[in-house]
Amino acid sequence: MKRNILIFVFLILAATSFKYRSKTQAGILNPDSRVLIEQTADSSNDPVTIVKTENDEIRSLDNQEREAYIKKDTVTLSRLWSPNLIVTNPDNSVKTISDIKNDFSKSSKSIPAFDRIIEKITINDNVAIVMGHENAITSNALEFKEKNINRRFSNIWMKDGSTWKLAARQATNISDK
Repeated sequence: MKRNILIFVFLILAATSFKYRSKTQAGILNPDSRVLIEQTADSSNDPVTIVKTENDEIRSLDNQEREAYIKKDTVTLSRLWSPNLIVTNPDNSVKTISDIKNDFSKSSKSIPAFDRIIEKITINDNVAIVMGHENAITSNALEFKEKNINRRFSNIWMKDGSTWKLAARQATNISDK
């Protein structure tokens, strides 16, 4: 009887040991999950797991792109934009990266800050589609007044290896009426 109990306890310990060894360091059994896991530690050396989804990553990249565009930061934009980026601007012109950089260098006018409100992010394999609206306030120095501009946008991000790049953008001004 004691022998059977010892064998039973041994089998439970072996099964439990196998269960823990099959998990990742973060305790996730499925390594193919679309969730990125980062291990961090606070000052007390207690491990804390931060879960960052692809939606969070795209939202962050989209905001970085918006900030870099406002600052005309071509170094950051080169990192975020696909070399084949194509943009349909609110003025109905179609631009490439070289057109946009050319516009940056020609114009000393600053780009007005604008808010980008993301309403939906959809990810299908290596393509992320971001849709929402943007609000900007521009000032007309000649008329001494400000104008509120609202527009709808769609940004298309494509995953190249492990990096997301903005591949296409379309923006349309919304009429005040």
